[in-house]
Amino acid sequence: MKRFLTLVAAALLSAMAFAQPDTPVVRYLRENPRRAAFNTHSYEFLPLHDTPAPKGYKPFYISHYGRHGSRSEWGGFQYAFVRDILAKGAEQGILTPAGDSLMHEAAFIFESYNGMDGRLTPRGVREHAALADRMYHRYPQVFKDGCKHIRAVSSTVPRCIVSMNGFTARLAAIQPDLDLDLDTGETYMKYISQGENETISERTRKALAERRKNAPALDTVTVLKNLFTDPAAGRKLIPDLNRFQGAIYATAKVAEAFDIDDNLFRYLPFENVVRFHEDNFLSAYLNQANSELNGQLRIPLNKPLVDVLIRQADDVVTGKVQRAADLTFGHDWPFLGLVSYLGLEGVSEKLSIDEAAANWLPSWYCPFAANLQMIFYRSRKSDRVLVKFLHNERESSIPALTPVQGPYYDWEDVKAYVAKRVPTAGIVAHRGWWNDNAENSVASLGKAQDFGCWGSEFDLHLTADNAVIVNHDGSIGGIDIQKSTLAEVRTKTLKNGETVPTLDEYLAQGEKSKDCVLVLELKPQAGAEREDVLVDACIKALRAHKLWNPSRAAFISFSHHICRELARKAPGFTVQYLGGEIAPAQLHAEGINGIDYHYSVFYKHPEWVKEAHDLGMSVNVWTVDARKDLEAMRDLGVDQITTNDPALTRTVLWEACR
Repeated sequence: MKRFLTLVAAALLSAMAFAQPDTPVVRYLRENPRRAAFNTHSYEFLPLHDTPAPKGYKPFYISHYGRHGSRSEWGGFQYAFVRDILAKGAEQGILTPAGDSLMHEAAFIFESYNGMDGRLTPRGVREHAALADRMYHRYPQVFKDGCKHIRAVSSTVPRCIVSMNGFTARLAAIQPDLDLDLDTGETYMKYISQGENETISERTRKALAERRKNAPALDTVTVLKNLFTDPAAGRKLIPDLNRFQGAIYATAKVAEAFDIDDNLFRYLPFENVVRFHEDNFLSAYLNQANSELNGQLRIPLNKPLVDVLIRQADDVVTGKVQRAADLTFGHDWPFLGLVSYLGLEGVSEKLSIDEAAANWLPSWYCPFAANLQMIFYRSRKSDRVLVKFLHNERESSIPALTPVQGPYYDWEDVKAYVAKRVPTAGIVAHRGWWNDNAENSVASLGKAQDFGCWGSEFDLHLTADNAVIVNHDGSIGGIDIQKSTLAEVRTKTLKNGETVPTLDEYLAQGEKSKDCVLVLELKPQAGAEREDVLVDACIKALRAHKLWNPSRAAFISFSHHICRELARKAPGFTVQYLGGEIAPAQLHAEGINGIDYHYSVFYKHPEWVKEAHDLGMSVNVWTVDARKDLEAMRDLGVDQITTNDPALTRTVLWEACR
């Protein structure tokens, strides 16, 4: 009796702990619990609706970005874990009918998975065929009345290629005279799927770990009662109850992809499902969309994809290219980044973690086969081209733009809006972000990386025994670096307690983030011969740390000789001269591909920014800390801004965006 009362009390406490507020997300899951699968939720084919276009306007072109269809998940061991534990329960005769059903469903999913991570399932192919069918019959005149050419490109990942094939095969079956051009390759991957950003992922991990500290324990009593006639005996079969529930959730998530149209989430308490769902989708929202935490870092990463889609569409609009449709097939990361970049209603909202947990509807925004369709319209009586946006086939709006009518936007307005959607200048932390530690310290580099700076600048000197030291001034604590040995210099510490770092120590920290460019300032030395030694030592160190890559390191110097040597020895790398007295054309003639001048120089010679850009050179500006100067350099269109205040610089850069 005592044991029974203990179980009842535990159940009541669990119910109290897991009581869910009535948020839009919770209501959305109650309406259809299978939506708890989030981005592994199979596509919901809802009724279509089109607001009539302005009089005389007809669709003539479609730009489509589609995520691959339903696929298997990674880690099939979770399905086996559920199956095997329940099989032991079956041997002991303690499974409830629900437990027996879950055992067989987990076994079926594991067999269907067949060791193939991320494989498109037959349902995924059908989803894309159905999307093609609906697109064609919704806008038949695009395919029948105009150009028959359709270009489709895909991520190199097989599930995307098969999705593309399923989509285009259906179009060809409906209208055999279509001219279909299909392609894939690494060049396309550079914009179709830019991959994960380590800085954003780490910021997300820390934020969610902090949030989970206050999360109540999961209800374990209910799930044991659901699956076992003897919950105590069932408990002995499970090494880790939270892991077991997580494995059930993982099994339920992928069930639809294998054509199980049953709600497998019912095996878990609804409150636990909400928790697992929340953990999954918050990670995706913070990593991939326009979150309050990471949006200003995340959204610019999709600029290459947006630029390609805009250019392709404009080529058709202006008559440069004859095409009925451009079809692109990719993944959830770039898809969420794309619709967030465009500022589509709902999905692109900038929310805090708690706001997103309550209001962001993940399984609607990014299920399997999620898609963005831009439908273009023209009229014989007007030169104005209109476009409307369909998010998962439903008309969507851009709250920051005023439509011409209903969901229809002027294409020129859209292009102007997109052109100012994200900042064009990157932030370079001057000597790292050192305001609460020390200039040129390893800690200052780490903070610049955590903040998501485009780059972090640091200063390099050569000691008398040819070691490379990171320090701004030529002396430290009364020691002349170039006339002293490494051992002598290393007797000194920075104000945060760090020993004066070597280049190797600095690069060891630089290796930890592939997202922050290391901007090496090579200080002038006592003669060209010593400068050559410094150049060679820096190149050797970058190679040793596997940072010899133009996307990982750039060079700046006040020494004209050093810049010329770097241009010769580091082809493809950004090399920017700091002096400020030489016009870009002269540097370009010498093979130097960038300038990095004090902002006062650009007040005197603003034309040098355009001159450099016309020559294909990059333009950095130092060291800009005042708001008025930041605004002026931003408006000049420089490529990077070196600053002691990355936070203010980011604010000023984004103020010019829409």
